[in-house]
Amino acid sequence: MRDDSPGWEVPGYVQVEQLGSGAQGRVVLARHHTGGPAVAIKYLAPGLLANTGARMTFRSEAELLRRVADPHVARLFYYVESPQGAAIVLEAVPGRTLRRVLDEHDEPLAPESALTMLKGSLLGLAAAHAVGVVHRDYKPANVLVQDDGQSKLIDFGIAVLTGQGDQAGTPAYMAPEQWEGEPATPATDLYAATCVFVECVSGKKPFQGTTAEALRAEHTTAPVPLAQVPEPLRPLVQRGLAKNPAERAWNAHEFVSELEALAVREYGPDWERRGVIALGAVAAAVGTAVPLAVLGGALLAHGASSTGVGAVASGVASHAAAGYMQSAASADAAAKAGASTSKGVLAKIGGTKGAAGLAAAGVGAAAVAWYFWPGPGVGGESHGAVHAAFTRPGVLLGQPNMPAAETPYIDLKITVKPARAKPGTEVRLVFQFRARTVGGAYYLPGGRRQCLGKEGELPKTNAYNFGIGEASEQLGLKNEDFIAFYRVPPAKAKELPKKADGVYLPAARTIAGESQPFVPSECAYQSRWTETRTIALPDKDLLAPGKYLVTPYAPVKMMRTTQNNKPIAPEAAGAFAQGRLPMIQVLDG
Repeated sequence: MRDDSPGWEVPGYVQVEQLGSGAQGRVVLARHHTGGPAVAIKYLAPGLLANTGARMTFRSEAELLRRVADPHVARLFYYVESPQGAAIVLEAVPGRTLRRVLDEHDEPLAPESALTMLKGSLLGLAAAHAVGVVHRDYKPANVLVQDDGQSKLIDFGIAVLTGQGDQAGTPAYMAPEQWEGEPATPATDLYAATCVFVECVSGKKPFQGTTAEALRAEHTTAPVPLAQVPEPLRPLVQRGLAKNPAERAWNAHEFVSELEALAVREYGPDWERRGVIALGAVAAAVGTAVPLAVLGGALLAHGASSTGVGAVASGVASHAAAGYMQSAASADAAAKAGASTSKGVLAKIGGTKGAAGLAAAGVGAAAVAWYFWPGPGVGGESHGAVHAAFTRPGVLLGQPNMPAAETPYIDLKITVKPARAKPGTEVRLVFQFRARTVGGAYYLPGGRRQCLGKEGELPKTNAYNFGIGEASEQLGLKNEDFIAFYRVPPAKAKELPKKADGVYLPAARTIAGESQPFVPSECAYQSRWTETRTIALPDKDLLAPGKYLVTPYAPVKMMRTTQNNKPIAPEAAGAFAQGRLPMIQVLDG
């Protein structure tokens, strides 16, 4: 007798968490019993196993996805079918849906961020189109945005081969030919992608009909709503939303070329770097982010709006004045006017290698932990990522013409191992540090940059420093390197940890891969290294069992911003940080 119970699992995998469910099945986060990365498994609903059509549709999705191999598409690992069940095993993508980002962000995305998102999606679509697959359901719920600003396309539940098709799709994003039931082509996906682009850059869908009939009329006959988007972007939108598919770009690579040409012309040659940074910051600041949001949409009926499902996530969202923790020994980000000494951009202060730091100042930043649980027992990893910069960097450098896009910035990717640990366990906090420190640059009226190089004689400008956190002696520590633990949830909702809330444990430290060259094309130092801090967890008298945010720098507040060695309020330069901190669960020994 066939076992149709919902308890059937793909052999060798252990379910960690159910991420979502619907009429056609469920999605779970799982891991193989031998270890390895987490995966997402889509199970066909037991009640549909006897339905030949449902099984063929489910199998077809896996066969189409098998064709597509690209960094911008969530990968298929394999398909499993037996009398007991059917399942698709996929890459689990740490991120949150673009739908969630747009819903929780207070305003439209900046043009560079929206263009970055569109380019990534187009590259994913191009990979599908190259093997004859048309997605047909491109929408914000089917794009996952990661903390580094990159995106991945998911949910090929109603994909078809080029030339096939019917009226399936999500009405708000369906191309005119989809409404007519005509064959789907790559141009069909490009129309949907442009609809989403309009929504990203304007804050609303291109057509807002409240019924299927109204949306059909608007998509098939209404003029392209160019007034919704900034004037420089209108040619791209006009092309992408053409009613006749023959008037759109025929393939995604062609559309990417048009996008890049427009972006460089209108927003400068470094538009994509700025867009990736800004998009990652916006995504990371979504306090209810879904670290492993995967493929819930295909579990709904065709044409329904999918939901961002599932997360193995927990943490503290904050809308207070801080974003992340940085160096107890501030970074020397000095662009000394006319000096040749700026080559030592990351100074040694008090014998400690400086790690430049920023924090938010009342700008609604978030610090939220996210992690991959390994299931019962100890182990696993916890991850965090933070981006920090200035909205008014010209104040810091004393250059009134300096645009915000030229800001010094810092990116941190933080990992804590293990994510669950008992007293006596060795815990490692590893972070990758990346920073851009402007040096030798002078900004003319209109914002144009004049780069005189690291040895150049600049007009009057400020030497500057910025940092976050207090030195170890200010925290009452004898060891200059430490890891801070902040209990979650906090004493007050939406409040980042304060100095008095922390437990500060001395740590051993190693640094590897240090590099800080001056890059003429950026007119800035590009600094990077990887630092590891190691401690042995103390007993519960010093660190009680529970969940903690962890950081190598404390408190979560900008502590030092200077011009020519004199303090300046970080708020004056618009200091901000967006991201999240890793979490560890200390178990009762």
